[in-house]
Amino acid sequence: MEQKKRKKLSIYIQAAIAMALIQLVHKIVREIPHSLSMGGPGAILVPIFTVLLVIGIILLFFNIKWGLILALIDGLFMIFQPILVHIILTQPDINDIWWYPIFPWIQAILIIYFSALAWKNFDEIL
Repeated sequence: MEQKKRKKLSIYIQAAIAMALIQLVHKIVREIPHSLSMGGPGAILVPIFTVLLVIGIILLFFNIKWGLILALIDGLFMIFQPILVHIILTQPDINDIWWYPIFPWIQAILIIYFSALAWKNFDEIL
């Protein structure tokens, strides 16, 4: 019975995985195509962070704590990315929607929150 409980993913890990999956879809659908069309460092950084996020999700499915670290890194990058692209590099959004960065910021904050929550409760889970 004890072994079955250890193999199940906790609700904290599941929440972190869910937010990371939402962010992954956002990266595939929106960020990667846009960064590749813009060129520059974003064309390299965004795919790298996408791969790190995929690795983090896989690690989380196996209850490996490093997955939370990779999710946190991606969340922190997501807070900085719209600032870098739209303010520092002055690139307009694809659809000229000035408030669009609110969505990645909310995703990033939720990834950071759920990853930190899972980190805090990780030892209790296993």
